[in-house]
Amino acid sequence: MENTKYQKAVLNIVNTQKLIIGPLAIDMAKKVANITFLNGDVQIAGDPVKVLHELVKEYEVLFGELSVKVSKDSIKEIQFQPGELPEILR
Repeated sequence: MENTKYQKAVLNIVNTQKLIIGPLAIDMAKKVANITFLNGDVQIAGDPVKVLHELVKEYEVLFGELSVKVSKDSIKEIQFQPGELPEILR
């Protein structure tokens, strides 16, 4: 599992959420443990599957199932193998 794929997924999710809720999307993403934003890039520490799960859950708490659907749609272009994504994004 290459980390860059997960970094792209995090950026896609955050940027898509940003289109809907504005700068709040970044503030919410910064609350997620093991995600660090630096100069428009993102670093993930620890288990990237867990990090993706926590990111989507952060948005879901405020915006419900719609935010989960938006997150799923935002990463469709990235080639993930079965089991590489958290259940919430399958």
